[in-house]
Amino acid sequence: MKKSFVMLTALVLLFNCRVSLAHLGHENESNLKTWKTSDGLVEVQAFFVCHQGENVKLCKVNGSVISIPLSNLSDMDRRWVLDKSIVINNLNIPNTFELPITIGLVLAIGVLVAIAALSIYTSGIIFWQRSSVFPLAGAIVLMGSVALLAVDKDDKQSTTLIQKHFEPFSGKVKFSSDNDYFYIESEGMPDHPMMIGIRAWQQQVPIPQHYVGKNAWRIPIKPKLADTPVSAKTNLFRGAIALAVNGVPIFNPIKNDGKTDTLIAGELDEFGGHCGRADDYHYHIGPVHLQKIVGANNPIGYALDGFPLYGFTDANGKEPKDLDKFNGRTEKDGYRYYSTKTYPYINGGLRGEVMVRDGQIDPQPRANPIRPDGRPLKGAKITGFVRDDSKKTISVKYELNGKTNSIQYSNNGAGTYNFIFTNGNGDETNAVYEEKRIDGKDSKDKKGSDKKGEQSSKKGAEETRLPWIAAHFDELDLDKDGYLILSELKKEIDKTFAGFDANKDGKLTKDEYSGKGSPVKSALAGFIKGHAEEFSDKDGTISKDVLTTAMIKMYEKADRKNTGKLSKAEASQSGKKQ
Repeated sequence: MKKSFVMLTALVLLFNCRVSLAHLGHENESNLKTWKTSDGLVEVQAFFVCHQGENVKLCKVNGSVISIPLSNLSDMDRRWVLDKSIVINNLNIPNTFELPITIGLVLAIGVLVAIAALSIYTSGIIFWQRSSVFPLAGAIVLMGSVALLAVDKDDKQSTTLIQKHFEPFSGKVKFSSDNDYFYIESEGMPDHPMMIGIRAWQQQVPIPQHYVGKNAWRIPIKPKLADTPVSAKTNLFRGAIALAVNGVPIFNPIKNDGKTDTLIAGELDEFGGHCGRADDYHYHIGPVHLQKIVGANNPIGYALDGFPLYGFTDANGKEPKDLDKFNGRTEKDGYRYYSTKTYPYINGGLRGEVMVRDGQIDPQPRANPIRPDGRPLKGAKITGFVRDDSKKTISVKYELNGKTNSIQYSNNGAGTYNFIFTNGNGDETNAVYEEKRIDGKDSKDKKGSDKKGEQSSKKGAEETRLPWIAAHFDELDLDKDGYLILSELKKEIDKTFAGFDANKDGKLTKDEYSGKGSPVKSALAGFIKGHAEEFSDKDGTISKDVLTTAMIKMYEKADRKNTGKLSKAEASQSGKKQ
């Protein structure tokens, strides 16, 4: 009985020993360092042994072991200990953590342990009385079950904590989880007004996205610090790097050109967001306004590596001054990111383990564009945003050359959107766009899909596409009076042709108009590249006379009233039969 008691005691200690031990032993040279107290008066050279509770155990060079309260160490040493503890704990996590822990699995393992114990007994290895075997086996089963349930409980607590942070927006987001990830479904549309204040705009407006099903967001439940973190200064210029707790993605503050700070460039609204080329709304700086709902001491989002993102202040109500280059630091409950008022504003990359492919985190949800991406509208400033949920309508107003313009759309159901573009003179242009779902609910490879349906979808997209003159009307209308005249169109022709004609011989060769020389940025440049065969002579060159004649014909076709002044509404109807 005494031996049984000793073994049971050892088992209890084994399952209850939850300290951070130096994985390679304190003799590892990487753990030898000079430690300083918080007041800077005491220094000691010692190996790191373990971090247990509020104390840190160190082994001095002479072999003696000392215990120091973590709070008595300098800020730098405290951060070192906490970072080291996380790494060690991650290394010590057994593979069984990857298994789905269920009561059935716990009982099955318990039975196997009991059988193993009986086998040891019957083989004569353990020389105890028969009567002590069954209590021992039962104890082993009990302790194994308790340990596995403890693991299951830890995972559930992590999941519950993440869910708690998203719950204030349960009307906007849906969530679920498995053993590895917490999944969030949303439309990416916040409750607050959007786009107001933007002064560098590409004519995009916020449209609900389908971040659902296989296209949902996912947050690792058990994040791990990476050996080689990814910096947002040199990578991650595409896609999201975090998700706000209201279900809106958060992108790198540096846009996809790898150099432009979106906040400084005036591309963000009063809440730190704007729309991408797919009309997908997202933030580029910390959405700290969410703290009014979630509370100052709770995360406002989660980075896609699983670590939380907080607002400007810590639990003490102070702005942290000791953040690392990723805008984060390790605290008692693990690593976390903070928002800041200066770059990098949010997590400056990903301190945790992620997969990066083609400059973005992979996998991650895709946005769903329903119309061609817009062009920059120089001089425009967004001044108004109106949303009518009952009518599924959104209107964005903007000022351009002292006149009010607007883009309004309504969701007509079944994935159809009706757009109304109104210029400063009150002229309206209508366009209808049809979305294509990419949420994973209906697989692209679904059996029974017919080619005719795909062709019909493509045809519908072509029919709703605006004619070239209408699509680039605002760029061509040089005096911004709401009308396009021939002299303005000819100026566009002259500028573009001169830009392509590198040798100034009055003709454009394929090498010149394909952009192999100096790139030409103009509304007409892309049109020439895409329709070169229609303008070129037999030798493949394009003369200015032929190009000018073709463009004038296009203009005259749109100007059905022969007034010499073409409105945007007329330009939009130029490709339709009357």
